[in-house]
Formats: sequence, structure tokens, C-alpha cells
Amino acid sequence: MTSAKLFSVRTLVFENGERMPLLISTHSGMPVFDACVYATSGVRPTSGSAATIEQALRGVQLLLTFTSQRHIDLHQRFSSAQFLDLHELDELVRAAYGPFSSKRSTETDRISPEIISLEQARRRAPKVPTEPDVSTSTAAIRLYYSRTYLEWLGQRVAATVCKTLDEKSTYMALLREFLAVLANRTPKARLRSDRLSLTGPERGILLRVIDPASPDNPWTGEFVSDRNRLLVTWGMGTGLRRGELLNLRIKLIDFNRCMADIVRQHDSKKDPRKYQPNPKSRERSIGISKELAHLTHEHVVKYRSKIRDARKHDFLFVANTGAPLSMAAVSKIYRTLRNKQPGVGSNLSSHVLRHTWNEDFSEIADRAGLSEEDERRGRIHAMGWSAASASAEHYLRRRTRRVATEVSVRIQQAVIDAGGDDGHVG
Repeated sequence: MTSAKLFSVRTLVFENGERMPLLISTHSGMPVFDACVYATSGVRPTSGSAATIEQALRGVQLLLTFTSQRHIDLHQRFSSAQFLDLHELDELVRAAYGPFSSKRSTETDRISPEIISLEQARRRAPKVPTEPDVSTSTAAIRLYYSRTYLEWLGQRVAATVCKTLDEKSTYMALLREFLAVLANRTPKARLRSDRLSLTGPERGILLRVIDPASPDNPWTGEFVSDRNRLLVTWGMGTGLRRGELLNLRIKLIDFNRCMADIVRQHDSKKDPRKYQPNPKSRERSIGISKELAHLTHEHVVKYRSKIRDARKHDFLFVANTGAPLSMAAVSKIYRTLRNKQPGVGSNLSSHVLRHTWNEDFSEIADRAGLSEEDERRGRIHAMGWSAASASAEHYLRRRTRRVATEVSVRIQQAVIDAGGDDGHVG
């Protein structure tokens, strides 16, 4: 059974170019007040990115669609500290895998309360749909923002219904317990293959085919071939995210000192792209090699400067028209490489190059004898992660596993070799 979409996310664009996503009730055509307050007070101050706010509102859209279809009054529930029942949380998890317009269950679909066995309860536990409409990671993100909205709502309601500090303390303890139950039911994104970076052969093929002089280069035209080589080289050599690469500004590259400033410019009036590539990482300055600085300067002087409309702005990477290169165009570049040259790997993307950079960083850190703490700090700065980010720990764990494997192999070899001697493992 399907039903009309109850809520939609739309983006309000101000005269200064600033974008603000809103959750709209399709019945009234008006913004949903609580959702908009949550976005402006709970999400925007910490993110500032319109894309992140939109993603957060998608989670709220899931939650409010779910509660509206089941006639659940969230304010009434939260005012009485009843929140959502376990079976409702299970249904919410299942709903997170489907489209917002799909009504997976109705009042008549509900099972009446009954006494059931433990085995029956296990069989009825929420399961991922056999053929979900969205990926596990998308469902997890939806549920994460549903949970943060419920936390925001609970704190807001507590301020009005709790008359004493003891009442508020009790209420907040119940709220934390409820949120923990939802967090435990939120699916974990399935881990992809541990090999996320390029292999040696894949790297060699990629570097060969992006050379404009290569007969296997998949692009025609000197400008496009040179630009795409530069884009891939920047990605592999710096590990920058796609959004960071597309936000590179010529005036922020110091060709003499071989330094580049990575800045965040959310909703910039100077960026004409409909979907502006908003970097997620922190602002920072990074070093670039003399070779990369030379390739970049040569591209700007020899090719980019010849495109008239490219002179209207200083974004480094531009399309044939001179407009700043779009995220879709970058995706197409890597898709072309994958299709034309399968040897570069079936998963090649700007994100894979980011992983490749981190693998290279680990190897260089090993050869340089960097301590784990120095490696962690250096990686955090280069990648633009916050000091509290756990992303650096992922690569440190991989380094630890690699070292442990090498030591284990050496021990095994020593054990076998010792079998013919005095039995001592040296």
C-alpha cells in the first residue's frame, strides 16, 4: 500500500546566495516549525553546510512520516516521558530502508498484543528487507538524524515539563536510555573490502593512462586531457576530498612556497554551481611538491587562461565552458577511466585515491620511524580531521595489524627453522 508523500525537503535560496533547506508539510505547504528550529539551532551551528542540513532533515522526514502514518503524537509522548515503544522502534528501523512515500504498515497491519514464546519473539525481530530500497549506510544515516532530532526534542520538552532539578534528572535519564535503545537498533554500515586503496599494478596503469601523451588516454582535446591528469594527480598526491579539490582557488595556491590553502566557502555567491562542493574537513594549509606546483601553474597558463569565461572566477578546475567543474563531472571522469581502462580497478574514485594517499603515508611513516602519535597528528592535519576524529585510528589499526602479521610470520619461520637446531627461537 502506498500513500502520498507527507513531507518534502526543499531549499530556500536567499538573495545573497545562501541556501537553507526546509522540511515542508505537503498538506499545508508550510515549513514544519520544530524541524526548522532543529535545523537552525541544532545542526547549522556545528556544520554550516546546506548539504548536511538537508541530510539531517531527511532523517527527520523519515521520523515524522513514520509517526504521522501511525498517528503518534510525539509531543504528547515526550511530555509524558513515554517516548516510542520497542515494537515502534523496530518498525522505524524497517521503514528506514524504504522510500518516504511507501507506507509499509498501517493501523490494521499491527499485531494485537499477545503472549508469545521467546522463539516467536526472535522470529519477529526486525530484519533488513530482502531487497531494501536504500543501502544500509543510507538507512543508518536516516536513523542517526532521527535520533539526534529526538534527543533535541526531548531536551526541549524537558525544559517545559520538568518543574524541579530532580524531575529533569529523572527525565533525562529515561531519555538517554530510550536513545541508547534506538542507537543499538540502528544498523551498522556494512564494511567494504579492506582493500580500499589502489594496488601497485592499478596505480601504475592509472599513472600511465592519464598522461596526455599516452595512446591509452581516454580523452580527446589537450585541455581536457591535461585537466584530468592534474585532477587525478592532485587527488593521489594530496588525498584531498572531491569537494576540496573542486574548491581549490588559484589565488590560494602559493607557487613559490609550494603551499595551498584549503578553505570552506559554504553557499558562496561567487560559486555559480547549483550543488556547491562543500568541503567537510577543517580549513588548513598543505604543502605541495615542486612538480605538482609546476604542473598546476603550467595548466593555468597554457590551457585554463585561454578559456574566456574561466577568467570570471579563480576556481582551478573548470569545464570546457569555463564554469567551475561540477561534482558530477568528476564522477564522470573516474567512471570513464573505469570503463575505458578496467586495469585501474572497478572502484576507482576520488575517495579511493584518498585511501591510497593514507596507505602511502603509513608506509612513509614506517620508513621514517615516526611514532604512532606523530603519525596520527600528521595524518589528522593533512586530512583536515578534527583532533577528536577516530578516522586516523583506522589507519593506525591497519598499521598495527600489518606489523603484527609481519612479526607473526617471522616467529613462524623461526619456529620451523628451530626444528632442525636446538629448538630455541631466536
